[in-house]
This record gives sequence, C-alpha cells and structure tokens, in this order.
Amino acid sequence: MKKTLRQTIYLLLSFSTTFGQDPFDPKYKFSQDILDKLAKDTLNFKASWDLSFIGEYQKALEIWDRDERKSPSIPQSYIDNFSKYKPVDANIFIQDKAKTEQIIILNEAHQQPYHRVFTTSILEELYNQGFRYFGAESIWNWDTLLNKRKYPLLKSGYYTQEPCYGNMIREALRIGYKVFSYESTRQETDSAGINLREIAQAQNIKKILDKDPKAKILIHCGFDHLVETPYRGWGKCMAGRLIEYTGINPFTIDQTRFTEHASTEFDNPLFKIINLDYYAVFVDSSGHVFNGLPEHKDYDARVYHPRTVWQNGRPQWMFDGGRKPYFIEKIKVTFPCLVLAYLADENIDVKKSEDMPIPYDVIELKNVSDKKALSLKKGMYNIIVKDKSGQEQKLSVTQ
Repeated sequence: MKKTLRQTIYLLLSFSTTFGQDPFDPKYKFSQDILDKLAKDTLNFKASWDLSFIGEYQKALEIWDRDERKSPSIPQSYIDNFSKYKPVDANIFIQDKAKTEQIIILNEAHQQPYHRVFTTSILEELYNQGFRYFGAESIWNWDTLLNKRKYPLLKSGYYTQEPCYGNMIREALRIGYKVFSYESTRQETDSAGINLREIAQAQNIKKILDKDPKAKILIHCGFDHLVETPYRGWGKCMAGRLIEYTGINPFTIDQTRFTEHASTEFDNPLFKIINLDYYAVFVDSSGHVFNGLPEHKDYDARVYHPRTVWQNGRPQWMFDGGRKPYFIEKIKVTFPCLVLAYLADENIDVKKSEDMPIPYDVIELKNVSDKKALSLKKGMYNIIVKDKSGQEQKLSVTQ
C-alpha cells in the first residue's frame, strides 16, 4: 500500500466512526476476533491499533509490518555522516531545549504505545520549564469536562482508548496542564490539493496563542503532521501551517524513524547500527542535531527508542514511571479472557459505554498458563475480567 493511501485512510479513521463501527465502544476485542476480521477485510493498520489497545504489542507490530517496505541499503557516505553525531540523553536534551522553545511537537506511530510512554516521560520536565498547554491529536472536542474530571473516557477520543495514551492524558492533567483538543472536524482536500485538516489543526492551536500569546505549548501528533517543509498532496502539514499562521518555529521531534519494527528487516538502516539502552538524540561537535539524511530535513530531531526487553510477558517500558507487575489469580471465567484494570477513583458505574473511563491497563490471557502481568502504579483498582461469552468477574485490588 502506498504511503499516501495509508495516510488518507488513517486520517479518515482518526475522526470518523471507523468504517461504521461505534468509535465510543471499541469493546477491547479479543485478539483472535481481530485477526479473523483482518483475514476478511485486510485493513491491517486498524487491526494493529485494535491489538495495541489490548496490550498485544508484538502482534500489533507484526500486522503493521505487512505493508512496510523492507529496509533499503544506504550509501556508506550516509553512515559516515551519521557517525559524526554522538548520542545524548533525550530527556535531558529536550528539557534543555524547553528553556528557549515556545512550541514543541512530538509525533507517534499509532501502532506504537512506546512513543506515548516517551512523551509521558517528558511531561513533568517540560511543565517545570513553563509549558502549560498539552494538545493531543486523538482528543475530540466534545469532551468538554476532561480538564475538570481529570481522566479520559471512551468518548474523549479514538487513540486515547489505548491505555498508554489514556495514561499520558491522565499524567498531563495530574501535573497541571490545560489539555486541549486541536483536531479538525474536516477531512476533505480542496481543489488545489491542499489538506484542509492540516489547516484547521494549526488554526485550532493558534487559538491558544490568540488568548495567551506567551503560552508554551506541547503537541503530541501522529506521523507526518509535524513536518515543517512542503508535503506532497497536502501543501503543508500542521507544523508547517503553524509556522505560517503564528510566525513561531516549533521544535519538532520525530519518534517514528528510530524505533523498532516487529522484524529487523524493516528497521531504519541507521537505527540498526545503534545499540543503546536509553532514549537518545544525536548531536555533532558543532551542536547540530541529527534530523535525517542530508536531503530530508522535515523536522528538527529524531528520538531513538531502545529495542524492547520483555518482562513478565510485557514490554519492559510498560513498567516505567514506578509501575510494577500485578498478576491476576483464581480466574473464574473461561479462557481466553480480557483483564481490564480501572483506577478505583474513576467512575465505572455508568449507564452508557461511552462514559466508561479508559482502563489504566488491559491484557489478554489466552489460557491458564498465560502469565502476563498487569502494569499498575501504587494504588487501588477495580478489575473486570471478561470472557468471550460475556461472563464477567469483578475484583478490587491494591498494588
């Protein structure tokens, strides 16, 4: 599938009813049901997202990679050029940049919760540098009580339904950010081939600056919305439009290039030669930050994400931020079953499914021998364990 077609379809899904499905009620589907549906309609990236929603990280990457191109070879001159750059801790680097930047934009690949975990890790650092507004692509503008409630619901957005995304929003609210929606309600392209969604996104972000000209804003977007240079078929992306409308040049950070695929054959060629166990950006002796090969300067920096190490059946980064493994025992429903963990102070006694909170974590246990752990911070939780027949087991637990 060509990139432009994939972009078009996922943009439509971002704010539509996902091809006739209720966007408020993903039902956190069982993995086999997701794969069975994929076998019929081959919409692989939608399947990737559904798998990520239930913590099936590796399978989500595998499905996504079906339409990826294998990693190309690159000239030795490019490798030599990259060798001039040395890794520095990405959290420290971004914290330092935040002192002089007014707008910082990070992107994500929507099948990669890892990217949401990294953005979450810098929220407090940036708040300490004066950032007070956090805009996320997935948030829909009809959840007008999000900042008062302090946690997202199913109706708050689409990708927000994935627990790491929901927890990113929770953490921003806990810290004190004003969390806002900047998403467009438009999806069309005009007769000149200009993507009106990008224009509306930038205009919505500009509204913050119109009210608070000195506002420091952090944006978490998807894929290429952070591109600052002209973009084929769109005219300009959201970041490029934002420069045009505000005169502010945001510091743009890509998370999608230096990150793992399910198989190394799809990994970025430069990513393959990096072997670090921490998030990094790359800086040369003159202070220039690596932002791509010489002919690609679409954004300001790339963040390297270490390859995943597995712990208790989960990616190790799922236990960042003080979270610890919690194993559910004495399951009384049949297998496979979904295990959904909700923070005890978030109301799950609701009449409409769209008003349910986003689970703090979700796993699927496929059989009695499956020993995956929930990833929970210290606190109290309501746990719902459900099987494919709809039978439920409810537990109250303390981590």
